[in-house]
Amino acid sequence: MKNFFTFENLKGEYPAIANDLRLGAPTAVFGVADSQKYLTAAVMERPVLYIAADAVTAGKAYAAIKVLSGKKCALLAAKDDVLLYKDAVSKDALFRRIEGICSLLSGAEIIVCDVEAALQLVPADLPRITIKAGCDYDYSALPAALVSMGYTRGYSVESKGAFAVRGDILDVYPVTAENPVRIDFFGDTAERIRPYDFVSGERLDDIKSVTFAPAIDCVIEEGETEGLISELNASLKKCPNERAFKRLHTICGEVTQKLSQRTPFTGQDFLFPKLKCARTVFDLLPDDTLIIFDECKSVTDRLNAVCKEHFERYADLFEGGEVCSFSKLQMLDAEAFQAGIKRFLNAALQTFTTDIK
Repeated sequence: MKNFFTFENLKGEYPAIANDLRLGAPTAVFGVADSQKYLTAAVMERPVLYIAADAVTAGKAYAAIKVLSGKKCALLAAKDDVLLYKDAVSKDALFRRIEGICSLLSGAEIIVCDVEAALQLVPADLPRITIKAGCDYDYSALPAALVSMGYTRGYSVESKGAFAVRGDILDVYPVTAENPVRIDFFGDTAERIRPYDFVSGERLDDIKSVTFAPAIDCVIEEGETEGLISELNASLKKCPNERAFKRLHTICGEVTQKLSQRTPFTGQDFLFPKLKCARTVFDLLPDDTLIIFDECKSVTDRLNAVCKEHFERYADLFEGGEVCSFSKLQMLDAEAFQAGIKRFLNAALQTFTTDIK
């Protein structure tokens, strides 16, 4: 499929679109059906960031482009909330985003996302562990490595992001997999890797390797802790009133305590704007990336609505002491988004037959 659809063997407007893009000209195409949008993204001979207005449209586009292109594609989902500090989050939403980030960092050729996802911060890198059958590893160090990636150790594997150790057997439920895996070790040699059905326990076919993505979407690097605590203290001094100070003091105290333990914790993305790993999606794209907008007006309308909601909500939460002064930087504003897309070639694909002023 990957080599079947190309600009060379497609007719209609596709050759003209290809020529405009090769010349480096911003391109707008009107009167195209959804299937034509997906095909256009699929046949591009360069990296693509495909931005849709909402998550449903992005998901539909991702499914189609992945099939049509045969390339490595990623769906970058938005987090439910980037402002509030939470010690419990929707892990399904978080893990979906982590899967997209890992694909982005691993060189996915086509990234699909909605506007809100494109506005949120991403890490410059995330730790991953790959285990191959027949290879040697420091088995005694694996539990600590998994904990450092946000996995939780227990007596058994109860959910994604958990692991258990019983003698020479390591059970792990990867956050990006449908089923847990059991790895049989003989000393430091991974002899066998067997996924198993989480509900029934049925053993599935052996696999040759497995990669564990982290259960956290940002990394606190060694040596960052003291600086982060200073940032929290500085933010306390900016509280607008006594009530806000008391509330934020409680939050910062809890975050500081967890930072002092030097292990990953749920809610550490509260500090994202101040982490060394923090980047925008645009920072991680290859220079020759083409950004495709699915219905440019819808994308722009959604962009303005998301930004307005974010900054108004931030102002309310800051007044109540629920967020730090730096929390507004959890999301790009419209101006920063525009600056980001201007670094790349753009194309707008729209079903409308005429331009909308």
